[in-house]
Amino acid sequence: MPSGYRTIFNLYHIEGYNHQEIADMLSITESTSKTQLMKSKVFAKKLLTNEIEMTK
Repeated sequence: MPSGYRTIFNLYHIEGYNHQEIADMLSITESTSKTQLMKSKVFAKKLLTNEIEMTK
């Protein structure tokens, strides 16, 4: 998973921050945080359904 997706995913789901807090921490907009979280979920779903091949 790209690092930007992973960072937002972890901050939101693991650490429990909301989008405004993440935006403030990372100097991005709240909408960017929301978009990156959505993209991380799509990426993870594709990965889990083998639509993305893992590379080393």
